[in-house]
Amino acid sequence: MVGKCLPAGEPKEESALAYNMMIRWIKAHREYMEFTRATHALKSRNFYIPVLSDTDGPALGITISKKVANAVARNRLKRRIRAWAREHSYTLPTNCKMNIIARQGAAELSYSELSDQLSILEQCELLSEL
Repeated sequence: MVGKCLPAGEPKEESALAYNMMIRWIKAHREYMEFTRATHALKSRNFYIPVLSDTDGPALGITISKKVANAVARNRLKRRIRAWAREHSYTLPTNCKMNIIARQGAAELSYSELSDQLSILEQCELLSEL
């Protein structure tokens, strides 16, 4: 993750930076394949989110099929999901691994609509039981 450069004498903003560092992004194919055995999932109109328990802290993956949109729109949606996750990292459960899978129509969402749909991650009691 690229952070902003600070002069040597300035202190870092610990609160925002510390929480943003907590999210581990899933990148390995092996980890994505683990979601095939997920028994818990969250659903919204434009997202399906399988959930696995994990002791290493919150881990997020993003999957967007070519059926959802073209490359430009898929990349924009990934950036928006990552931005949402950074802003809400302090409210995400710490004991699980989640893969945010976009469905058709997700690329057309505004940021506020995307935020409303992904807020099920914050409100779900299921995640605290894992």
